[in-house]
Amino acid sequence: MPIILETKQITKRFGELAAVNNLSFDVNEKEIFGIAGPNGAGKTTLFNVISGIYSGSGEIDYFGERIDRLRPFQVCLKGIARTFQIPTVFSTLTVYDNIRIGAHFGNHSLNEKKIINDVLEFIGLTEKQHIEAKHLPLFDKKLTMLGAALATEPKLILLDEPIGGLSPKEINESVELFKRINNELGITIIVIEHLMKVLMAISQRMMIIHNGEKICIGSPEEVARDKQVIEVYLGAEYA
Repeated sequence: MPIILETKQITKRFGELAAVNNLSFDVNEKEIFGIAGPNGAGKTTLFNVISGIYSGSGEIDYFGERIDRLRPFQVCLKGIARTFQIPTVFSTLTVYDNIRIGAHFGNHSLNEKKIINDVLEFIGLTEKQHIEAKHLPLFDKKLTMLGAALATEPKLILLDEPIGGLSPKEINESVELFKRINNELGITIIVIEHLMKVLMAISQRMMIIHNGEKICIGSPEEVARDKQVIEVYLGAEYA
């Protein structure tokens, strides 16, 4: 598979603190690529740099085109969507209108209404499309945020701890949905997650970050056997 995203020596500092430090990695097209690490490791900061929210040093290439100097809306128009740890929905708008904003913002097709309806069906919220987002439970808010991201018609989506706060049943449903996004829609996924069993089950490759630096990258099996990963993150159960 061709490389969809490549970072080269990405660094983001806040004063003297290097939240992301000289980080280089690549992601293959149509891959599910997992990212994990301790709290404060720099995972969300990395997403903020990739998506244009933060500027940093180094280089980010998307299908070989440099994007690290673009603003967030320009990154989105290139085909990169993003979700957040806390659901970012417009609380006074309906599910339909939240997804409509995504379709309008990043849409490259002519039939906006079809995109919205297709997304609603895909995420399973067709029957709830007229409910204001403020009345939704957490899981449905997360689905609405994901739906808005999908409505931009991305080729790459960044998921930041998408299953945090969910029940075991909702986690299982989310995992199946992520697999469908990857398999049926052909969208590349980079996902940050603390639940290692889930991350290892869905990722083709994984990267572990500690103190803003890459300490291991490889298959889930390779990562689980890495001595440094076990020491700083996984703990004795993986030893």
